[in-house]
Amino acid sequence: MTYDIVGAQGEIDNREKLLQDAQAWAARHGCEILVADARAVFGRDHLESAVRHAIRAHDAKNMAAKTLPMEILRYLAARRQVSDAIRVAGIRPDTKRIALAFVGGGKVDSFLAAFGWSRDDDVLRAEGKSLANLGISGVQAKTVPQDRRADLALERVALLDVMT
Repeated sequence: MTYDIVGAQGEIDNREKLLQDAQAWAARHGCEILVADARAVFGRDHLESAVRHAIRAHDAKNMAAKTLPMEILRYLAARRQVSDAIRVAGIRPDTKRIALAFVGGGKVDSFLAAFGWSRDDDVLRAEGKSLANLGISGVQAKTVPQDRRADLALERVALLDVMT
């Protein structure tokens, strides 16, 4: 499966309506879309790893979630339960920085225009974000150099397979 990963900035007035509209847009364009809060993304590699793990679970018919976007969200948040993953990485009322994963195609620019968002891949960067949402304590984070802390997020994604 092909996929695209992008960051964006924009306003979200109604979370439920946004998710319904995104799902409808994806269905019309023959793809699936994850819409997540970019505060939970610790670099492009983190989101890409979550996408790849979810696609592998999908292909093996071993998903814990009902949909591929929710499976990606589980891996991104490093949570076994979908409800916990939504709490960690789901869209919130104050979300302005958005992480997007388009699986199976999709026209990224068309999607962003439809939602009135602007592309900004910098929102995916790890700098200035807290690893605490992924269950990584400050003590654990200090075990690796500052410039390698995003690797702890990758480790959590990989460990989810062991915990499941």
